[in-house]
Amino acid sequence: MPSPEPGHRILILVPGKLGERLSGPEIRAVRLGQALAAENRVTLIAPGGGGEHEGLPVVPFSRRRLLREARRHDVVIASTVPPFLLALRRSLRFVAVSDQYDPVELELGTLEQGADRARDTARAARRLQLSCADLVLCAGRRQRQLLEAEIEILDAPRRPPLRTVPFGIDEDAPPSGASPLRSHFPQIEAADSVVLWWGSLWRWLDAETAIHAIASLRDSRPDVKLVFTAGKAPNGAADRHSALAEAKAKAAELGVLDRSVLFLDEWVPFARRGDYIRDADLGLTLHRDSEEASLAARARYMDYLWSGLPCVLGRGDEAAERFERAGFATLVEAGSPEATAAALLALLEPEARRRAAAAGRALAEEMRWRRVTMPLVEALREIEPGAAPVPASPQLRRTTSYYARRLGDRLLPSS
Repeated sequence: MPSPEPGHRILILVPGKLGERLSGPEIRAVRLGQALAAENRVTLIAPGGGGEHEGLPVVPFSRRRLLREARRHDVVIASTVPPFLLALRRSLRFVAVSDQYDPVELELGTLEQGADRARDTARAARRLQLSCADLVLCAGRRQRQLLEAEIEILDAPRRPPLRTVPFGIDEDAPPSGASPLRSHFPQIEAADSVVLWWGSLWRWLDAETAIHAIASLRDSRPDVKLVFTAGKAPNGAADRHSALAEAKAKAAELGVLDRSVLFLDEWVPFARRGDYIRDADLGLTLHRDSEEASLAARARYMDYLWSGLPCVLGRGDEAAERFERAGFATLVEAGSPEATAAALLALLEPEARRRAAAAGRALAEEMRWRRVTMPLVEALREIEPGAAPVPASPQLRRTTSYYARRLGDRLLPSS
């Protein structure tokens, strides 16, 4: 994808493989790259990569290749810029941009085994990013407040600028007319109302309350069916975060498994997600009452908005509250099956759905990727190509200089 001069050579580190099945971090990396490609030369580096993905060149990830590419680029963007790369950035002369949109340490805190160690490791990694990156991204006001507070207490020589880049949505895609949910599940009859839980079942979410809510409607509204998209995530390392087994056990215990509560045991290809979401009548996502919820930036919410699917969401995070203010979503308090069931029934009324869908169309225009990425685009316009970054912090020098020097001597070519 050609770009006018002047512009930066930008390298974006994608955390997972790029294929037909993508999760939120990979989607965000690609969309940031596409937004920046209008003015810059953007390359993605991804595990198993090679060739091109949605108009952007992709190179395969390895430490050797990452160092070589960082040397050839002006800007490196990653959710976590590797410490050895941060330590070498002065000699390689690139600007490090750390995208801290995902509160990983709070998600890891939901794991029963090893939670404290995992959370502490993730927090230390984030603080290293805040100490050493040249620019830090976040997804909302609360995330920004958290990062500002952490930067305040860090022993760093300077404070990196922060830019807010929410998770965005694509341009509209024409409906295909396909009905994959109703075709897949014979339990769904033509006149049934389908409530879709889009995205994986993570431990920090609350599928149990959703299942209880649907079970309470079994006798009075047998036409209401709840479908979970429960396929294995593209990133197998996320399996330990899954609460799928517990959700199926709860549905079986309540007598609604494979009746009113259905599980789609395949990961939906990214390009077909619109067919699945538009085949539903409402979206539903609930979360537990935790610190993670207040800081979350959930890609699944954006898919509801992109597809124009009115939704019932858990109260507490910024995106959900924005959806409610716009009239697109109904919010419920954590852990209340009664409130969830009542909200679903109210929003299933045809007029309520019509109003919510209309509100969603107006909100969608504010959330397009081309709009939400402007703070990043403008921040990079202010950086001179080839500008030397500020010195590394003492913390980074202590923890990574020896490792980085050895790695650089071994992997970087001499010329």
